Amino acid sequence: MPTQHAAADVASIEAISVIFAAFLVFASALIQHFSNVATRGTKYVLSDRSVPPSLAGFFGRATRTLANNIESGLMWVPPVVVILLMHQAGWLSQLNAQVYIGARSVFVLSYWLNIPLTRSVAWLVGMICCGLAAVLAVISVF
Repeated sequence: MPTQHAAADVASIEAISVIFAAFLVFASALIQHFSNVATRGTKYVLSDRSVPPSLAGFFGRATRTLANNIESGLMWVPPVVVILLMHQAGWLSQLNAQVYIGARSVFVLSYWLNIPLTRSVAWLVGMICCGLAAVLAVISVF
């Protein structure tokens, strides 16, 4: 029988941030795909794609956003899952998850809308959050 503590962990902002990271990858993949269809047409998308598309313009930004969201998710999800499994969530991990969600949201939108300085700052904040999550995970193990 699940405990009340386990139920609180499932509904925590940390758990939501893990789902959010996965959602960002999914949404980025859809945007990148639809951009490819809009730019090159369904004939290209259904082909073997032996000729790589140009990474200029929105399609290139969408492709790089997708790659970056995958990378960020791979740095974010494992330590946060460790924190949750070890029942070590606290105010700092909660604040970190909130900042991560905000930073990654700003990152994605500013990348898609081609706002470089905002994108770079949001990326840095997201990376700091990933680093802090890793530190908190290591601390929770020991």
